[in-house]
Amino acid sequence: MEGRLTKLSRRRWILIVTLVLVGLLWRPVLRPVGQSAIVLTDIYSEQLVGTNVARLVTPEPRVLETDDRFADVPMRVTYWSPGWGDQHPAILVVPGAAPRGNDEPLLRSFGVTLARAGYLVMIPEFPFLKAGRFEASATKQIDAAFARAREMPATKDRNVGAFGVSAGGAMLLVAAGREPSVGRAAFIVILGAYFDIDTYIASVVGREQLSDGRLEPWGPSAEVLERLPPAAIDLAPPGDRDAVRRVLASTSYQEAFDRLRALGPGARSAYDSVSPKVVWHDIRPPIYWIHDPLDTFEPLAEAEAARAAARDGHMVLAVPHLITHAAPAGEAAKSGGPLFLTLELWRLLTFTVEVLQQAG
Repeated sequence: MEGRLTKLSRRRWILIVTLVLVGLLWRPVLRPVGQSAIVLTDIYSEQLVGTNVARLVTPEPRVLETDDRFADVPMRVTYWSPGWGDQHPAILVVPGAAPRGNDEPLLRSFGVTLARAGYLVMIPEFPFLKAGRFEASATKQIDAAFARAREMPATKDRNVGAFGVSAGGAMLLVAAGREPSVGRAAFIVILGAYFDIDTYIASVVGREQLSDGRLEPWGPSAEVLERLPPAAIDLAPPGDRDAVRRVLASTSYQEAFDRLRALGPGARSAYDSVSPKVVWHDIRPPIYWIHDPLDTFEPLAEAEAARAAARDGHMVLAVPHLITHAAPAGEAAKSGGPLFLTLELWRLLTFTVEVLQQAG
């Protein structure tokens, strides 16, 4: 009898200790690991195993389309929220320069992915990005949208972060260094972006990137070659546009870079207003940067330059092979074999866990 009681007592203590450990580890470890697993399975499982596993184990997110104004600019806004509960941490997404705006399938899929993992997702359809323009005043639009995300009843007492893609990611960084609300974001995630507008334009013009102090060949995509030159010209004041055209007619990276640095004060002010490098010291939130090593929209050297630049805040750079610019590349990565896939997924999992620990 005494032996039975001892066994029962031991089991009871094991159960109590287990419950206490789960309780202690739930918020800092177990929950972000589970959320990260949902994110990665929603993005990659259909490509890798033919079935979207996350869809089988999570309720379908709710979607809401509205019209709003941020910094007095009218725009469409799309919200995704988890299929359970009323209050959630939130993520403002600043998309890339996609002509289809919020109708871009990859963007909509990403909103669903984050909502499955437990986040309220807000994606404004910024007109300047949809049109493929640079716009200095866009930082105020981004800041006003972020302030709205923080003010929503559904995000009360919850963390609110921001996720920027490509050119939208660069403008998000500029906003974080210049504007009050987004400058207090819980975290910032960047998926492919430029760091210095001058080195970015020089890379496109010269078909090279400056990596570790050396110029290396780099091939920009046809879309970048088509859309960047008119955007760069339109950004400059009318009186400086001929000088910008001479920049774009340069025959090398160095020539383009030198001509950019020699532009007049008006053009320099315009270009500096959209360059994260200029405000890098003033960005306080932790930055998590993901960059495709073979990116043809923004060269990897831009992310490496950001990591090397002096700054007080925390920054992590991940360079996975399972992303093609801003799209998942699981199908193409199968040729690397099971070990390659496992290691790449593990790297993405550990990166995502760190982000979501910060996100709450």
